[in-house]
Amino acid sequence: MTFREFRQLVASDIERFAEHTGMKLSFKKKVSIFFMPSIQAIFTYRLGRYLYLRGWRIIPRILFTLNIMVWGTDIPPMTRIGRGLYMPHTVGVTIFAVLGDRCTCYAQAAIGGGSGSETDVGAGPGLPVLGDGVLVGARAMIVGPVRVGSGSLVGANAFVTFDVPENSTVISEPAKIL
Repeated sequence: MTFREFRQLVASDIERFAEHTGMKLSFKKKVSIFFMPSIQAIFTYRLGRYLYLRGWRIIPRILFTLNIMVWGTDIPPMTRIGRGLYMPHTVGVTIFAVLGDRCTCYAQAAIGGGSGSETDVGAGPGLPVLGDGVLVGARAMIVGPVRVGSGSLVGANAFVTFDVPENSTVISEPAKIL
């Protein structure tokens, strides 16, 4: 990842935040948005990821720990997240997977391993892959080597351990596709 790509990712996150909140993007508004806790958490992750991909190991680890301590967000630098992540509430969000562009994660969403499976669907052994435009509701969990198709909605409190087709809605516990 180049520094230019890093800047573009951060800009896409700011633009997505503005889009969701209905703000018009002037320079003053961009600066204001940059200091929102959710953008700070995403920026801290992105900076750690940028440094991690450039061979640094200690500083990304420090940034990862800072993200947990200050914003309550658990996103290790090995996680791959596309452009325009929207995370309005940072507390309790855990992401250890591959996320496509324009994904949304609400408070206490957990996306990652934990199934004990060694199956790799593209994110690493036992980790999920989310397509573009996936919305993960508050307290939803996506666990194990599963794929969630682009445009899907994972409802609040859903517990997903299976593949979800594109443009689907998944609700309840245990999760079921509507």
